[in-house]
Amino acid sequence: MLNDLQLNSILEDFDVAYWKINLLTKEISWSQHFNYLIGNPDPGPNKFEFFLENILHRDYRYDFREHFEGLTTRFKPFTAEVRLKLENGKYRWFECRNLKSKDKGFSDAAVLLFVNIHQAKRDQYTIEENFFYYRETAEMTSTGGWYLDVNTNAVYWDNVTKKILDCPMDYEPNPEDKMRFYAAEHHGKVENMFKKCSKFGIPFKVEIKMRTLHNREFWVRATGKPVYNNEQEIIGIRGVYQDIDEQKTNELNLQNSLDIIASQNSRLFNFAHIVSHQLRSHSSNLSLISQLLREAKTSEDKLDLLINVNDISENLEEAIKDLNEVVTRQNNLTKEKQLVKFKDALDVVIASTSSLIKRENAEIIAEFDALNEINYISEYLESILLNLITNAIKYKFKGRRPVIYIQSYKEHGENFLEVSDNGMGIDLDEHGDKMFGMYKTFHRHPEANGIGLFITKNQVEAMGGNISVTSTVNIGTTFKIKF
Repeated sequence: MLNDLQLNSILEDFDVAYWKINLLTKEISWSQHFNYLIGNPDPGPNKFEFFLENILHRDYRYDFREHFEGLTTRFKPFTAEVRLKLENGKYRWFECRNLKSKDKGFSDAAVLLFVNIHQAKRDQYTIEENFFYYRETAEMTSTGGWYLDVNTNAVYWDNVTKKILDCPMDYEPNPEDKMRFYAAEHHGKVENMFKKCSKFGIPFKVEIKMRTLHNREFWVRATGKPVYNNEQEIIGIRGVYQDIDEQKTNELNLQNSLDIIASQNSRLFNFAHIVSHQLRSHSSNLSLISQLLREAKTSEDKLDLLINVNDISENLEEAIKDLNEVVTRQNNLTKEKQLVKFKDALDVVIASTSSLIKRENAEIIAEFDALNEINYISEYLESILLNLITNAIKYKFKGRRPVIYIQSYKEHGENFLEVSDNGMGIDLDEHGDKMFGMYKTFHRHPEANGIGLFITKNQVEAMGGNISVTSTVNIGTTFKIKF
């Protein structure tokens, strides 16, 4: 059996205290170091009960008693982590375990070691606490971690990433299907950033669209940086995904609103300029005629001038009528958007222009299968179709039956409408910059007034879209609207 001197010799350099327990009498003797740690108290006749009540933290009393009984009555191994109150009144962590020995004389006694593990336990708690805060922060900010092995293309996701991508916790990403979770329009960008990072060590921080397991598209901020081995070779890419869909959507909506406001301000400025120019022109003419009337010598001269006054008055009335139409169209913007079927809008236009269509024997072909409805103001859509269709008929190629082809479709997630004709066409090199200006005409047609395309452009842009045109003289014209 080991004596106290032998135990002290073994343990003195390891900050380890111990009990020696007589398995027959259950008598306990404490080592000098154990006494020193707890402040050399007077435990009385029952050291075990004194220890339970005064030294051992209350949370561990029941389990310690059970382990002690198992060791002393059934020779079961004793292993536990406990907290003991030391001389300074503070609790410290100790690992408590029995000393195993092959000494046959050791069968009537047991040695219980108390190993100080306080620093290790604190480090463990710090790691666990840091991991807890990392996990909580990741959850609160929807930020998930990932790792790509550049040699095997294996991809590893943490649970937050799986949650962001609507994947079950046991889901394992397939290396062959890594582009599955990125929006199609961003595949090129994603491949390029991973290529640069894996080959040249160039980190990235980008905003891209991803897709969940169930194909819901959303915005993320993706950050990645290379991982090197000891030979400074790139072996992987480590990064995070942060779900910024709500923030990005709000940002895009705000930018869209700013663009609309800027566009409206620009149109307002142009409209004010046009109003000023038109009214000033008629005002100047009236002022000149008034002056000439005062200076006229004969009744015949005055009569001729009065005829001019009548012409100026009619022109002024027509100009005010045109300007009022523009204002009226703009006021429709206050109406609520609703789902509008292209066919229904076209039917309204055809009904209102049926006499013109029949007179010119025009053919209208419409294909709305790819996109049959949009969220829009119905009066705007009808007005746009009306202006483009009547223009196509009005400016038909002489001797050629007017054919108007109307098509709606989706492309890269955007809604489009195209109206094409086989008419006179427009020389865009000469007139392209004036295409949608007010009172701009490009053909000598008695009904041309330069209002229709100006109104159409304003309506399209007021709804956040844009309109473009391609044309070939004597072949035809195509107007393309992005909603």
